[in-house]
Amino acid sequence: MTIERATGQSPLDNENYVHIHTEDITISKSLKGAVAKPDGKGPHPGIVVIMEAYGLNNHIRETLKLLASHGYWAVSPDIYHGHVYDYSDGSNAMAELSRLNDDRVMDEVGQTLDYMGTHSGVKKDAIGITGFCMGGRYTFLAMATFPRRFHAGVSFYGGSIGNTTKDGLGRSGVLSHAAKIEHPILLLYGADDPSIPADEHGRISETLTRLKKEYQLAVFQNAGHAFFNWDRTNFSRPAANRAWRTASRFFEIYLAR
Repeated sequence: MTIERATGQSPLDNENYVHIHTEDITISKSLKGAVAKPDGKGPHPGIVVIMEAYGLNNHIRETLKLLASHGYWAVSPDIYHGHVYDYSDGSNAMAELSRLNDDRVMDEVGQTLDYMGTHSGVKKDAIGITGFCMGGRYTFLAMATFPRRFHAGVSFYGGSIGNTTKDGLGRSGVLSHAAKIEHPILLLYGADDPSIPADEHGRISETLTRLKKEYQLAVFQNAGHAFFNWDRTNFSRPAANRAWRTASRFFEIYLAR
């Protein structure tokens, strides 16, 4: 099911960005992506957006616009290199996800940071990262891999962060990298998401607290996996609105300074 809406009109309450557009960009010789830019010369804080398992699709592009409408220079690297999957094609999307290599993805995140660094419209000391599902996991890993380049991170229902064994796609947890994180991170989950159980929330909280990291972890009622994606049947408008207010306030505190 696709949510019917006017172009540029998010189902989130009081959000309208019809004047914002995305552009396809070349990040490096081997990496493309998309960007949405806020009004005004800037410099503006920047946010890297890591897609979920279906590719750099309409929802990710709309998310770039949403962030740009709030004053962020928002970029999404195409870590699937042109492959986009319909939401009904979960098997091929998961197969693509399983072929990703964490080191290569982090290299491409680094290339995205370098690209943003070449633009005068971006505040180099105010760059954050966010991502959804697999992108939420990569948000956590990127905060640890580039601890002095990312100043805030928001992970939306990032699975396989705190798992103790390899998941069904062969991915190991990334919680062992938590000691390297230097800046605040926010983790958002749905209470009805069976793919990320409560004990994983607990392991993440225990580890980050023990390491004295600055973090927030929020769980939203009546919300399953992908509750923020208004193009999927999992979309929960009440939870998405609360999560967006939480995330936007978090970025405002730590980036828009």
